[in-house]
Amino acid sequence: MILLGLLLVFGLAGLALVAFMDNDGLFTTSVGTVELFGYQAALTVGEVFLIGAAAGALILAGLFMLFGGAGRRARRRLAARRELQAQRAENLDLKRRHESIATELAAQRAAEAGAAVAEREVESARTAREAKLARGAAEAESDERLSTR
Repeated sequence: MILLGLLLVFGLAGLALVAFMDNDGLFTTSVGTVELFGYQAALTVGEVFLIGAAAGALILAGLFMLFGGAGRRARRRLAARRELQAQRAENLDLKRRHESIATELAAQRAAEAGAAVAEREVESARTAREAKLARGAAEAESDERLSTR
């Protein structure tokens, strides 16, 4: 595809060059006086053509730079979003591990303290863990909704 595009560009450039060179009065025929920003110049048809070709080339270069920068920004934004999702998943996993270890520790302490007290501590730790997990899941879901907007 790139090769085809290059062939097309070079072919059209050659065609324009041939048309440019075959026109005998190109640099002798005046188009009149052109005024721009207070400056006056007597230009020929060939000079106007060359100025137009240079302006077109500059516009194309500017468009390439514009779209190239927009593409890079979109790729960076997508990568940052993926990294944020991975960090959130890792954070949620670490919270779950922490809560399970806390529950196990509470169960171990409760076993040492006594059966009745242990059962209450285990149940309260389990309830607290489930509440935290529910809050964490709700926060992750709301963050996900906000990040997709």
